[in-house]
Amino acid sequence: MTDIDVTIKALGAKGDGVAETDGGAIFVPFAAPGDLVNIRVNKSKDGRRRGKVLSVTEAGPDRHPAACEHFTQCGGCSVQHLTPASYQSWKREIVCQALKRQNLDTAIVANLITGSVGERRRARLSARRLAGGTILGFFEMGSHRIVNLEQCPVLHSDITSIFPALRSLLDELLEVRSAAEVAVTRSDTGLDITLLMPGETDLTVRETLATFAETNDVARISWKPLQPKAGDDAEPIVARRSVAMKFGDIQTEIPPDAFIQPTSWGEQVLCENVMAAVNGADKVVELFAGCGAFALPIAMSGSQVFAVDLAQDHLGALSRTARSNGLGERIKVEARNLDRRPLAGPELDGLDVVVLDPPRAGASAQAGLLANSAIPTIVYISCNPQSFARDARKLIDGGYELESVLPIDQFLWSPHVELVSVFRSS
Repeated sequence: MTDIDVTIKALGAKGDGVAETDGGAIFVPFAAPGDLVNIRVNKSKDGRRRGKVLSVTEAGPDRHPAACEHFTQCGGCSVQHLTPASYQSWKREIVCQALKRQNLDTAIVANLITGSVGERRRARLSARRLAGGTILGFFEMGSHRIVNLEQCPVLHSDITSIFPALRSLLDELLEVRSAAEVAVTRSDTGLDITLLMPGETDLTVRETLATFAETNDVARISWKPLQPKAGDDAEPIVARRSVAMKFGDIQTEIPPDAFIQPTSWGEQVLCENVMAAVNGADKVVELFAGCGAFALPIAMSGSQVFAVDLAQDHLGALSRTARSNGLGERIKVEARNLDRRPLAGPELDGLDVVVLDPPRAGASAQAGLLANSAIPTIVYISCNPQSFARDARKLIDGGYELESVLPIDQFLWSPHVELVSVFRSS
């Protein structure tokens, strides 16, 4: 280990400061461009040299006070120390750099749509029962140690305000040294909590959960094995009222620990852009459709929608909502693993628009088949610019034109960025 002084020249894609030395680049977490810092240098397992900031000798113009007392310990945020202008420029550049690596035009990348504090409406927390009580929070960066969160400016206050009660609940449910996870979603009808636990429920546990839900006005509490096997779904234990989200103008009852967009405003921006691209088209396919955040508004506008997803409970929620709102004839669903069996051949014939919102790994197999189709418009939503750029390259090589890319900051102070893009057949 060596202690040296370095000047931070730039910020990397993961939020680390980058210092250039005679021995090569050093990556320094929590350093800002222009900082003169004293660091301790270590070589990591991937062969890169990394530096730990011991002190900031001189702060650069891009340095800004952090918003959270846990910053630099909690692994949830990596760039709270940047000025807003520097942060927004860096985040847009993450998208641009991903496109550049695939030799794609970056001029079409719009300015970042920015987020605000306290808007994140879902979180998955880690917990461990110690002799002195339960710790609950996120892991430290690069570690399995849990930071016991006292605050989190990213999360909605309805979520953070229940942390003390959750710790007390887990004190009762967990044995010392046992671990668990807690998924919390702020729905339109209240908090939806899924406990991922090492044991099973009994009558005493169920009574404890019922009392907790009543005392803390929780809409629903579900239970799931911490290490689930295939087919192990979350079991609702307490359901005081339905857990619902509004997609467009339609209220939808969602399953436990459902995938929803991280923020309500981000979902609205995405939906507005999807609807503008669909523009009343007759036949629309939505891939990785989830509970219908886009399928329902599209169908309400008059389109016929074929919604595909692997999660049967999500599709069940979508299908029930469609039927109860008079959209049963406009929305058809299919449970399907699109990585193993993407839509192909005749299934792509006659479509006007394809909307897809895949997980972080992207949709490589599906993108290759879409590239050879005659579909006029493809709307691609992504939470990973790297996999998006790879799939975009396939579509462009197949004859599509990338018309627009809009980055959206749903993952505040992290290197993750959402985007919505539109491809047109040329």
